[in-house]
Amino acid sequence: MTSMASFVNEVEEAIASKDSSRRVDTLRRLSGLFVDQEPALNEGHVEIFDEVILRLSRDLEQRARIELSEKFSDLTKAPRKVIRSLAFDPDSAVAQPVLERSIRLDDDDLVMIAKARGQDHLLAISKRGSLSERVTDVLVNRGDEVVVRSVAGNDGARFSEGGMSQLVEKAREDTALQSTLQSRRDIPPKQMKRLVEIAQEQARLVLKAELGEKAAADVDAAVAEVASAVASTTGTGVVTDNFDAAIKAIQRKAGSSGLIENDVLEWVRSGQIDEALAALAHLAGVPIQVVARAYRSPHYDPLLFILRSVKFGWGTFKAFLTVKAGRAPPPEILRGAFEAFQQLSVQTAQRVVRFTAARERATQTDAA
Repeated sequence: MTSMASFVNEVEEAIASKDSSRRVDTLRRLSGLFVDQEPALNEGHVEIFDEVILRLSRDLEQRARIELSEKFSDLTKAPRKVIRSLAFDPDSAVAQPVLERSIRLDDDDLVMIAKARGQDHLLAISKRGSLSERVTDVLVNRGDEVVVRSVAGNDGARFSEGGMSQLVEKAREDTALQSTLQSRRDIPPKQMKRLVEIAQEQARLVLKAELGEKAAADVDAAVAEVASAVASTTGTGVVTDNFDAAIKAIQRKAGSSGLIENDVLEWVRSGQIDEALAALAHLAGVPIQVVARAYRSPHYDPLLFILRSVKFGWGTFKAFLTVKAGRAPPPEILRGAFEAFQQLSVQTAQRVVRFTAARERATQTDAA
């Protein structure tokens, strides 16, 4: 009892003292005591610690407050007033640990901080394990590119209809955000369709910039062909084809020794087209139906996009064209294909393939 009374007196003296080093030392001892005792404390005990630690921690140097923030950020019963004081600190280095992890902050706190503080605070909030629609509305509205990408990639974040619409519109100028949104499973069909439209328009613009305005008609046809390769369910019979055996074989191959371009080329040359298409779909990250329709298209553009997206060479593309035609294509066809192959960058091809995958997701959602 004498020891505890002595410690209480020491705390009171430290609070009254203007000696910051003494206050920091006492704060460390008191916060350490709280951490040790936290599992056994009730809310009444926590409130007592809360008042004392709050008084001790005010106006201390940055290093001491960062240390306190780190120490309390993961505690289930962390003192609420202290947590709020740290979270509202103008110094983002102090606020970051509790903003990212403390469950003692409620939506009102987070919304208030998101409206009042800068981008570093918003970024920390965007990384929390779960976020309500109220909070994400503010993050999407006020956040810069880094914040918006972060919250869009947070699987624990939930978005209102307005917040999701705003995210999709921001994706118009941000291809990285487009990719992040396309991977989310909670995008409503209406917003997914809009995202696909944006991706399609950007694919056109990029291709026209690369190939020149004179190629505008061919570019529009190419992008439309890729889109139809995803959406079409008639004319090729691909939807009813059974690729199950080929897909299983490719999965075993990928799981054991991996897949490389030479594997695909050998399958093409040996006439194992199902295996070649399944491998290409696996490497490109698109459904087998997309690759099969591209292969059976009367034009070579859809297949070119997929092959370039996985960085395959001209020899493999030529082999596919030869098998498609059943013989060596005419020289003029090969020249045109070779020029298209050289002009189409891997980055652009990958962007179009991402659009293709997003379009497929939208189509499947509508069908469901």
